Amino acid sequence: MPIITVQFIKDVVANDEQKRELMVKLTDTFISVVGEVARPYVYCIIQETPQMEWSIGGKPMPDLAFLIGPEYRGMHDKANAIMGAFVEQTKAQAAAGGADPDKDHLAEKMWLGTKE
Repeated sequence: MPIITVQFIKDVVANDEQKRELMVKLTDTFISVVGEVARPYVYCIIQETPQMEWSIGGKPMPDLAFLIGPEYRGMHDKANAIMGAFVEQTKAQAAAGGADPDKDHLAEKMWLGTKE
């Protein structure tokens, strides 16, 4: 039996009417791919987490001031700098090995399942 699970924050993301619509549309989308034979077996579950029982970057949510403030922006900037350095290092290694430095060799390896 297929189970479609959606998780979001209670009283922040969707009201009751939207949740009902979401369950219908998610089921219909699933059926459009696998066929009507599966409709009676498709379960759609919405799991809601109470406010202040989830966090982003260790900060209990929802804290809208945090989400638009300098601390959160700084977290993004730091993560982007780390990822940017990694991408540049990967390009340099590819170029040193004679490969095309503009091709995403790491992603290609992951998609193809190779470990080289």
